[in-house]
Amino acid sequence: MSVDIKTPRCQKFYSDRETIRDVRGGAEVIRSLGVKYLPLEPREHPEDYKRRLARSLFINFTEDMVKDLSAKPFVRPIVIRSKLHQSIADDIVKRVDGRGTSLAGLCSAVFEDAVWNGTSFFAVDCAVNGGLPYIYHLSADKILGFKLDEDDRLTEIRIAETTIVPDGEWGEEEVGRVRVFKRTGEVVTWSLWENGDSGYRQVVADQPFALKVIPIFPVHSSAVVPSGELFVPSPVRDLVRENLEHYRKLSDYSNILHLTSCPSIFITGIESDQQIVIGASAAVIGQVGATMAYVESNGSATGAGREAIQDLERKMKSRGAGFLENTGATETATGRALEAGQTNNKVAIIATNEASALEPALAAYAYFLKIANPDFIVDINTDYGITSNPEELTALASARTMGDLSREDYLQEMKRRGILRNEFSLADNEDRIATEMV
Repeated sequence: MSVDIKTPRCQKFYSDRETIRDVRGGAEVIRSLGVKYLPLEPREHPEDYKRRLARSLFINFTEDMVKDLSAKPFVRPIVIRSKLHQSIADDIVKRVDGRGTSLAGLCSAVFEDAVWNGTSFFAVDCAVNGGLPYIYHLSADKILGFKLDEDDRLTEIRIAETTIVPDGEWGEEEVGRVRVFKRTGEVVTWSLWENGDSGYRQVVADQPFALKVIPIFPVHSSAVVPSGELFVPSPVRDLVRENLEHYRKLSDYSNILHLTSCPSIFITGIESDQQIVIGASAAVIGQVGATMAYVESNGSATGAGREAIQDLERKMKSRGAGFLENTGATETATGRALEAGQTNNKVAIIATNEASALEPALAAYAYFLKIANPDFIVDINTDYGITSNPEELTALASARTMGDLSREDYLQEMKRRGILRNEFSLADNEDRIATEMV
């Protein structure tokens, strides 16, 4: 088997996401695929179909919803806390990949990809010839194959890459590559394969890697990951199907309007070869008993079509709202619990999984810097839709004054509403208060 071939289970997940990739590509991709998503009707002439396809509108409700949900964890800055290496943490927040990308920008991209694909990844690396390490986004679409040990830790992974190389004096071309990581115990090696005229050949052979783990850290969109798997199904797969159904219904509705918006003339009692001129300065002369009338639709079909489209739009919007519905306490895929008092919904679960995946990625980053005891704690916002109107703030203050609310809970609620900064620490606040009272 060639090094660039997907294993059956990777191919299955990749194939399952085919429709998702098409919808993610937007209106131009959907229209270019023609009959795949807008079928040719029986006895419909190809030229008529082309015209219908050209005036069919694809509205990407899925993309709008994913972008809206993916923005919520980042309305407040991501915070990395470290008692020993805070200066390094602050630098990572500003530029995480060595190219000026902020940590918020990277996490936003990984989060959005996890919503689309079900699973996305942080990856860590460092230039062979030295320099600063970097963390980057790795899409599940790039995974060709993997192996896990009995503890579900990676022992091997193959990753598809592309690189641009010079072609002659002025040109350039894109070359496919496959990067392979293998782990035996605490020894990790990497190799690189490059596509050429005779297929893939190994250009870097089993070089020692500086880390003791394969530096790929998954961010799952689900609280549960099946044992032995690296991916979970996309949470928007049903929405994608509804989005395509909306595209077809809207095309049908638009086509019906196009055909019925202008009335037709119905004529009897006139020779079939008689020239007819319709206009304010023209007259039609026919035999005795001849009739002429306009025939038009009563609109019942278009009304039913419009209602069906509106029902589907309401259903899609409801799915988006469902991502923010709290469901009670749960344990996330990465083992970090969301307590019952916290905001607990699908978006919060992904944000918690992302924070849990980022912490070992930061530890790997620190290992390249020869930091033996990284203690990075990541805080990503999981409170959405929490208001801070004057009435609620007054009610909280009153409950605190009357002794119905503890000081810790009061400060937590203030933090949830954005009144206190995201990195505000209750423990540090208590220490400072104790110092002031001495």
